[in-house]
Amino acid sequence: MDHRLYVPWFSVGEADEDAFEMLDGVWRRFVSVLRERAVTWPCDPDDTLILRPEETGFAHLLALVHAVMPGTNVISHVFGAFFDGQGVLGTELHNQMYIPLQGSAAGTLHVAGSPGRCAELTADWFERILRGQVGNVTASMS
Repeated sequence: MDHRLYVPWFSVGEADEDAFEMLDGVWRRFVSVLRERAVTWPCDPDDTLILRPEETGFAHLLALVHAVMPGTNVISHVFGAFFDGQGVLGTELHNQMYIPLQGSAAGTLHVAGSPGRCAELTADWFERILRGQVGNVTASMS
C-alpha cells in the first residue's frame, strides 16, 4: 500500500489540508482551471502551490510553480502568478520572499479577463516555462 500523502495540484495554503473549498468563487474558478491543465505538465503536484493573501501579505491570490532541476530535488527557479480576480501578473520570484525578480529569462505575463481565461493563459505560461519555451505574454479579454 502506498503511504504517501496525496498532494493536489496547486494545493491551497501551506497547511496539511487543502483549503480549496474555502476560496471565493472567482478564485476557486482560477484554481480549478490551473488544476485541470497541470496534470499534463512535466512536474509533480507538490511543485505547485496556491497562497492566499493572508499567507503572503499581498492583496492577490498567488499561484506558484517551483521549477526543479531534472534528476534532483533542487529548485532552480520559482515562478508566480498574482491573480486579483480580473487579471494576472506572472513573473519569476525570489525563492523565499516571493517578490518579483528583475530581468527573468522567462519574461512576464500580463493578462486580463474572466477568471477562467486568466487561468488558461496563466497555465499556458507556466507550461511554456516548464517545457523550456519562454517569453512575454500580454493579453486582454473582455
